Amino acid sequence: MTEKSNPAGVFESIPPHLVREGFLGPDLVAKLMDYAVENESRFEQSTTGITANERVRPDWRISSLLRSFGPLKQEIKPLFKAVLPEALEALGMSSFDLYHAELELVAHGNGAFYNTHIDTAIDKDDESVRVLTAVYYFHAEPKAFRGGNLRLLPLRRNADEDRYLDVEPLNDRLLLFPSWAPHRVMPVISDSADFRDSRFAINCWYRKLKA
Repeated sequence: MTEKSNPAGVFESIPPHLVREGFLGPDLVAKLMDYAVENESRFEQSTTGITANERVRPDWRISSLLRSFGPLKQEIKPLFKAVLPEALEALGMSSFDLYHAELELVAHGNGAFYNTHIDTAIDKDDESVRVLTAVYYFHAEPKAFRGGNLRLLPLRRNADEDRYLDVEPLNDRLLLFPSWAPHRVMPVISDSADFRDSRFAINCWYRKLKA
């Protein structure tokens, strides 16, 4: 991880974050890899919700996603739920009644990225809001790509992004941070066109009911 910051107050500080290594373990990583590859044709081009209507924006985001985990959901979802109390305490966040843990599986190949955004965009028709974001990384061994770091940014930042923290997408690593934290996915570089060699991630958003 690379951190560059100035002690200029909360708005200039890197958002709170928690990193856990070895989150799911090698057996479940192997199952996830097999599931992703077997379902390659079901991955769809990612959209972005920066406008009222979500749409594909290749100038803003390039990746593909799958929102179904098949039989693996019963193994994965409880583990994400179980880490919630620890994460809230570590990040100094208030506890809340979990309404829903929203999961999606994302693949980033060569050239994929996601520009700076936050995860708390509110849909007036949605009865819940995102409070905490988790990103879990896994990939084939040996790792066939470079880059793809998740970059955390302070709330107040300049165009040069001279204060940031980069989290490398290491195999079986989990990153958690408040959903209000600005972040981006840096471009992935890979010489392989094999889907199996993608940078895979599970995004999990912990949601609570609107007040």
